[in-house]
Amino acid sequence: MESPLPFEQSVTLFIHIFITLAMLCIGMSATLREMSAAVLEREKLTHLLAANVFIPPVIAILIIGIFPLPRPVSAVLFLLAVAPGGINAVQFSTKAPGQVSAAGALLVLLSIIGLVLAPSAAQVVLPTAALERVAWDQLVIRIVGVIGIPLLLGILIRRFYPDVAEHIYKPAMLISTVSFIASVVASISIRQEAAVGLGPSSLIAILVFILSLMALGWFLGGENKEYRQVLATCTNLRNVGLVYLLVDACCFDPAYSASVLAFMMLMVPINLVFTIACAVARKRHSQSGSDDRGSNT
Repeated sequence: MESPLPFEQSVTLFIHIFITLAMLCIGMSATLREMSAAVLEREKLTHLLAANVFIPPVIAILIIGIFPLPRPVSAVLFLLAVAPGGINAVQFSTKAPGQVSAAGALLVLLSIIGLVLAPSAAQVVLPTAALERVAWDQLVIRIVGVIGIPLLLGILIRRFYPDVAEHIYKPAMLISTVSFIASVVASISIRQEAAVGLGPSSLIAILVFILSLMALGWFLGGENKEYRQVLATCTNLRNVGLVYLLVDACCFDPAYSASVLAFMMLMVPINLVFTIACAVARKRHSQSGSDDRGSNT
């Protein structure tokens, strides 16, 4: 029996569902007041912009200069560097105790910044021949429809219908996560040759990029360990959805989408391990504190 959707179309459908629902959840994860508070905290805002906007492109340029990378990997790495607001970040950053609203506010702000920076950078780093074939009006409509409108809709739902937001947040996030897993599994078989063709140096460069951004966010997160976890997560989880839409529309070379796939495959297990490690460290610290109080009584 034939599949009702061609395989490539089914992968694209999974990715679009994943991106759309993730952006909806990001919009619902913070109120307008919480976003305003995040902007008004000057020190935190300065560290946020440094970690997510100003320093990542410098790190990407250094990595591109050090590692012998093919052009698709270099282009994708730089686009990821200028595309903050990782759509997977909401699944990890909100696990830090007491930081749900802060994480949501940061992700909304970073997503808006990424919508401005990444398409502009794409016109510089992507091949000229590919850019000439792009119908930019259709691409803008696609980006706004898949990323901008769900983000705005999530903000409005949280603002005017908070009870609805509370009820649909977890199901939407679950469907988004399942769609993400399905897209990765399907994409592995579709782009297997392209992914293998990236070579070990490309995978190592992407790994170094992820770990460098995670360390940067942790370092600039301040004294609050929970907020450091949030910033470390938000910083290294870039907006793969936006970058995917850009390279998918502009480049017919599968190595570009394979590079985005490679980043996606590496960032999830790394952040899962990081989140679990933070949770274990908090639990041990809490238990040692309880033991100390018990011995003093």
